[in-house]
Amino acid sequence: MADHLAARVASEPEMETWEPRGLSIVCFRVVPGRLRGDEAALDALNRAVLTRVQLGGRAFVTGTVVRGRFWLRACIVNHRTTEADVDALVDAVLAEVGRIE
Repeated sequence: MADHLAARVASEPEMETWEPRGLSIVCFRVVPGRLRGDEAALDALNRAVLTRVQLGGRAFVTGTVVRGRFWLRACIVNHRTTEADVDALVDAVLAEVGRIE
């Protein structure tokens, strides 16, 4: 499922994954074209997305800082997690970005 999440994020033009990644952990973030290169704004946006996704109740994701930048972090360990669950997480993240912008 982590591979599916990484592939799904890679398929979104305004998202990116952190490489390398672990077996069940995927770090990713939203990177809208208008904010590319503005790391402080990207950090703030992704922090806001994290809060809104967590409070929204549709999916759960945590955050982490890697090399001074804020990333969303999903750790998929439940053997019952499905591709639909993973897609719901990405959809929730993208929906919140749309509400923030």
